[in-house]
Amino acid sequence: MGLEAARAPVVSIQELGTLGGAVSQAKAVNCAGQVVGTGRDGLGRTRAFLWQENVGIVDLKPLTGVNTSANDINEKGEITGGGDTGFGDFHAYLLSEGTSFDLGTLGGNESEALAVNRRGQVAGHSRIGGAVVKHAFLIPDPGRMVDLGSLGGAGTTSIAHDVNDEGAVVGLAETSTGRPHAFLWTAADGMRDLGALGAAPSIALGNRREVVGGSGHAFLWTERAGIVDLGTLGGRTSCANDINDLGCIVGVSQTDRTDARGLPVTRAFLRTPDGSMLDLGTLGGEHSSAAAISEDDGGVVRIAGHSHDDAAAVRAVVWTVRLT
Repeated sequence: MGLEAARAPVVSIQELGTLGGAVSQAKAVNCAGQVVGTGRDGLGRTRAFLWQENVGIVDLKPLTGVNTSANDINEKGEITGGGDTGFGDFHAYLLSEGTSFDLGTLGGNESEALAVNRRGQVAGHSRIGGAVVKHAFLIPDPGRMVDLGSLGGAGTTSIAHDVNDEGAVVGLAETSTGRPHAFLWTAADGMRDLGALGAAPSIALGNRREVVGGSGHAFLWTERAGIVDLGTLGGRTSCANDINDLGCIVGVSQTDRTDARGLPVTRAFLRTPDGSMLDLGTLGGEHSSAAAISEDDGGVVRIAGHSHDDAAAVRAVVWTVRLT
């Protein structure tokens, strides 16, 4: 029996519901099983949510405006995202111990936090003062937002997608020719271009001791080996969205099948440290995507993402996988 066949029965999928609207998508999950994400409410507004097993899905209401997002949650239950301020701006926030903190911007009118580590350090992107471009930022300690720059100078865009517990940040930055490339930023070395798979653009999305992302195919980057192609579930493209301390990687891949519209079927995947890539399945529809993975909890990991149900509606889900 192959490894994928042996592992398939230990995967369960749970729908998290919606805030009353047509769509919900889970963005992050911690070891406690708390899930955050974004969904439509009954008025069609985009709203941040928190889901917990004993409570269900709840609108977070982190800021006073209409539209909000929740993008990450750490083991302490601290949540980051973005939202309308009520004054025409959109600001990053940190929600900690029931209190929401407006994290401000790099001088422009828009920012959003995409990641928070165990230490409460926050990474994301912000428009800079007097310009339309966005720059990646890191908040290494409360009240201090650091502009991480870009690979092509001040007039090019960068976005931070993840920060590990050492404060190393990964994301996407434009080069001097305007090409999007994955980057790794550290306080010691600044912003480093991680390259790409061939001529494709690249983006780094997950960062622990190793970096994962997409460049046509999902990739794993290490200091020793550089950027390595992780392949697909049989289709043309794939992208790795997150990695945990064990080295388990999750993301989304096209398969070799097509849906009723003739488009490639896309599936959430889990890649285990031995190199096996497992199709995580769906709620009954054809498509799914995995956004984030929790740390190991007694041989169990939880994976947040979204799936089409049998009516093709997009629903936030959590997959639970026993690795041993």
